[in-house]
Amino acid sequence: MDLLSLMRSARRLLEPHWIVAVGVCLTYALLVGIPAELNTYGELLSLLLAGPLQLGMSIYFLNLVRGNPPRLEQLFDGFKPLVSVLLMYATISLLTLIGLVFLIVPGIMIAVGLSMSFYILSEDPELSFQAVLQKSWKLTDGYKMELFLLNLRFIPWFLLGILCLLVGVFVVAAWHNTTLALYYQYLKEQQQKSFADV
Repeated sequence: MDLLSLMRSARRLLEPHWIVAVGVCLTYALLVGIPAELNTYGELLSLLLAGPLQLGMSIYFLNLVRGNPPRLEQLFDGFKPLVSVLLMYATISLLTLIGLVFLIVPGIMIAVGLSMSFYILSEDPELSFQAVLQKSWKLTDGYKMELFLLNLRFIPWFLLGILCLLVGVFVVAAWHNTTLALYYQYLKEQQQKSFADV
C-alpha cells in the first residue's frame, strides 16, 4: 500500500469538509478533556464519554470517505450501542496498558490490531464487543506493521500542529482520522479479495 498516496487522497476528500471535520475533532477533545480537569468524578465521566465519542468519530469519518453526508451530530451516534462500546473501549484500553507495562512493542501491536474495532462496530452495532475485537484483529492480520507506520507518519505533523498554537493539532487529527477510515476501507477490500481467491 502506498501510504503517501493514501494520505494525499485523504486530504483531497477533506477539502469540502475541513471546517466541520476539525470541529468534530475539537468537540471530541473538549468533551473528553474538560471533565477530567474538574475533579475525580470528572475523570470517570471522561472515561465514560471517550468510547462512545470515539465510535461517533468513526461514524463521521466513514461517512466522509464513502461520500455520504458527514454531519457534526454523527459524533453523538456512538451512544446508541452504549454497553458494547463501553465494554469494548475498556477492554482495548486494558489490553493495551498490560502490553505496554510488560513490553512496549506488544502494547503497540495490541493497540494497532484492535484499532479498527470502532469502524467495525459502526457498521454492525449488533455485534458483541468480543466479536468486534476478534474481527479487528483478523482484519489487520498481516497489516499491523504497515498500519503502525501509517500512524508514525502523522507524528511530525502533530508536533507541527502543537507549534501552531495547538489549533493545528485538530487539523492534523481530521486528516489522520480520514486517512485511517480510508485504510479501513482498504483492509476490507483486501479481505474480500482473499475470500474470493479461496
